[in-house]
Amino acid sequence: MPARTAPKPTDSEPFEFNLDAVKSEVELRPFRVHFDGRRWELAHMESLDVWDLVEAAEGGEVTAMVGVFRLALGDQFDDFRKVRFPQYKMKALFTAYRDHCGLEPGESEASES
Repeated sequence: MPARTAPKPTDSEPFEFNLDAVKSEVELRPFRVHFDGRRWELAHMESLDVWDLVEAAEGGEVTAMVGVFRLALGDQFDDFRKVRFPQYKMKALFTAYRDHCGLEPGESEASES
């Protein structure tokens, strides 16, 4: 006799939590910065894909920061990467960006889950 499995529920059946209904508690407006004679726009950190953030965090703090910038800048990242970018400016930018997004030092999107 073949093994029987429970029927797979359909989307019309009751569920415990509707994640589709969850909305951000903050306005996800982008962070704009002027650097090297140009305007750059970073997507709000809370709008970035958590799986990409977790993957970037696996490489350590600096890799995580670069990963956040890559995700937040999107199509602008390649141009941004061509600009000489001293570490002190990276730290200052990350601090200002984190503050704009309402995160505390040491706090990341991945740690809030």
